[in-house]
Amino acid sequence: MLDLNKKENWKAIDKNTEEYETNDIRFVRPVNDESIPVDCPECSSLFRNIEDIETYKKYKMCSDCAQDNYYKLNFK
Repeated sequence: MLDLNKKENWKAIDKNTEEYETNDIRFVRPVNDESIPVDCPECSSLFRNIEDIETYKKYKMCSDCAQDNYYKLNFK
């Protein structure tokens, strides 16, 4: 699988931009930007909607996994 978050894959274009090239495809992004995967790291299901994306940003898992793990995530 293509991991766009590995820092060693990216080369600086200038102080604000970096690039990664693979199989004749060129990716350009702001420096230190982190890509969001297309599937959940917990259950490997594809993200279905914006709710999954927002939940991933907060908990690093899809909304179903976050709901299943609600008590673990909010335990103090």
